[in-house]
Amino acid sequence: MHLAERLGTTIAALATAPGGAIAVIRISGPATGDLLRRITGRERFTPRQATICTLDLGSSVAPEQALALYFVAPASYTGEEMAELQIHGGGGTVEETLTRLHELGARSASPGEFSFRAVINGKLSLARAAALPDLIAAQDRLQADIARRAAYQGLFEQAATPLLAEWDRIDALANAVIDFPEQFSEEVPVEELGALLDRTRDLATKALDNTRRFHRAAPPRVLIAGRPNVGKSLLFNRLLGRERAIVSPEAGTTRDYLSADLHLPHPAVTLELYDSAGLRENTDGVEREGISRTLTLSEVSDQIILLFDGSVSPTDDDRAARVRFAAKEPIVVANKRDIGWHPHAARMEPSLCLSALTGDGIEELVRLLVARITPLLPDPSLPVLLHAERRFLAERLVVAAEELHAQIAGADPALLVGAIGRCRALFGELAGRSDDPDLYERIFSSFCLGK
Repeated sequence: MHLAERLGTTIAALATAPGGAIAVIRISGPATGDLLRRITGRERFTPRQATICTLDLGSSVAPEQALALYFVAPASYTGEEMAELQIHGGGGTVEETLTRLHELGARSASPGEFSFRAVINGKLSLARAAALPDLIAAQDRLQADIARRAAYQGLFEQAATPLLAEWDRIDALANAVIDFPEQFSEEVPVEELGALLDRTRDLATKALDNTRRFHRAAPPRVLIAGRPNVGKSLLFNRLLGRERAIVSPEAGTTRDYLSADLHLPHPAVTLELYDSAGLRENTDGVEREGISRTLTLSEVSDQIILLFDGSVSPTDDDRAARVRFAAKEPIVVANKRDIGWHPHAARMEPSLCLSALTGDGIEELVRLLVARITPLLPDPSLPVLLHAERRFLAERLVVAAEELHAQIAGADPALLVGAIGRCRALFGELAGRSDDPDLYERIFSSFCLGK
């Protein structure tokens, strides 16, 4: 049964992840108040006021203590009469409570059905609802911030609304002259249409690019590389703020790479930081395998910190590493600033000089690292399209806009009218204005039951 066909029924579902200390069960629909009275035995609930009550789960089981919240339509998440029951989070208790609600007449909610009803009842836009799964799944603060902007501020909608008004006007003009094609060029502002196409395509492509950066397969990877005994493990520990790698004056201590999460405050993002085996020629056995793994890792790293000892003249291994990683444009760092500066160290063209031992220069390295990593990250000021269906719509819109742009000069007016209508329809759907029930089904099918 389609979600639209279930409107008017009363639904219930678990809204929190299984296994927690507290579970929240949502109820929404016209029979919510009646269900609440029958399962609690209470006749009255003050809207939006938490009430401690006892849930009657049936004659064969003991009752459950709960905290109940009641919402009167339309002042609720779904816009319908709604309630939430906070109960103990054990799986058996949750199952018994849901079973009792179903016995009293509630239906099991379908994925995303609560948010679907919120959209239908004007409490939430389709575009904002589509951002909710990514807000729930956000793993770092930057992702959470961007998902909140999409869900609560509607950055794409803000940018799309004035453009959509222009599309409506031009589409109406084009259709008005369909019976008089000879007047098309006089009535339809072709130059204005071209400019509108450019702005529409620019908005869609920027949103798509920002979304791709949001949905990176992995956090940005940063590799610390260099010859043995230049302080890579010490720098690794210094950046992390803890003793993660073994530090020893003996060269070649690190035989395999180590990894740890590095949390940056600005931007609030998590990086994968790697310490690696020292790079040098004429090795064998385990050390050679460690170097091979370092080189493989360097190929998939987003940024390389190439560390060398600035207190001595650069070695052949230093210079070889500089050449090897040149295409990756590494941040070249001279270490051991606390010992001194060798005049030949400038030949490595370092970006900065620091001391991993004392921490002097670490803040400057972090600033350089942030500057290099930021272009890989999503821009919080730009919109994102946080659902595969919306990304597909944006891609179709870009193609349709390019086709229409190519047709503007000298094309058959009837064909142009059709192409304008297609662009207008795609842009409207992307902006969250659609009457297509299948679009709603595709978007909300990816939601969890209680959302």
